[in-house]
Amino acid sequence: MMILLIFTLISFITANVKSLTVTGYYGGTVIIYCHYSVKDKSNNKYFCKGPEYIMHCEDKITTDNTNSWQHSGRFSLYESTEGNYFRVFIRQLTRQDEGTYWCGVDKPAVLGSYTKVELEVKEDECCNKSVTETAYLGEEAKIICNYPKKYRTSVKYFCKETHENDCKYMISVPIYIKHGRYTLSSKRTERSYTVTISDLTEDDTGTYWCGVEQEENYTALTTQVQLLVKPTKAKRQTGLPTIPSVSSSSMSLSSSSLNGQGTTKFIMVSMWLCYFW
Repeated sequence: MMILLIFTLISFITANVKSLTVTGYYGGTVIIYCHYSVKDKSNNKYFCKGPEYIMHCEDKITTDNTNSWQHSGRFSLYESTEGNYFRVFIRQLTRQDEGTYWCGVDKPAVLGSYTKVELEVKEDECCNKSVTETAYLGEEAKIICNYPKKYRTSVKYFCKETHENDCKYMISVPIYIKHGRYTLSSKRTERSYTVTISDLTEDDTGTYWCGVEQEENYTALTTQVQLLVKPTKAKRQTGLPTIPSVSSSSMSLSSSSLNGQGTTKFIMVSMWLCYFW
């Protein structure tokens, strides 16, 4: 009877579990979107790592407030009131982060709802881990982002880190879009896209991320971009150099000075004038 009960419980859990595969890249960040039902909006949410079944889940990170962050080392969880999902950030990915995770909703006295997340961490030569770009006030910055081959048709994503460990969305699109001062254009044949930021201000200085978004299930951030906006470049001075003025007294020579030592002085003055002429 007990075996039958356990089997029935496991079957019920399995039937109510959604599954999701997430691919991140070594040294980068993944943002996982854990979706839930509207009726579960008031329940606590959590994210944890565990084996096949949720009963053995460990290292749980839980939120009990919307619009607030919960941190645990390189893991962060944030639930917003804007949609029926919460976001999980895993930063500085390593191969040890691979495994089975669970997005969950706590429901006292009843079984909650779960999403099984299989995380794989890969290395790809396509993308630099970090780059630094320098631009100038009032001008524009062009940032080239590369991405792995498997994301050729995926939405390209660009965001800016905030002091709250979030990555504020700036622009995303499959091929081309202009949004305010931001323009994103993609070249699928080169596995890259270019983000242009125009009319730069001091506030544009900061840390950005290039990434790709996969079917609204997760975002893989692959390259960290440090953008430094400097004051306007000094303009080069143009025109001829200023020639020192020569007084009339230094140019007047008497006829008597053409002999002896006076001759030497005349030659020296003549050479000096020729030099500046």
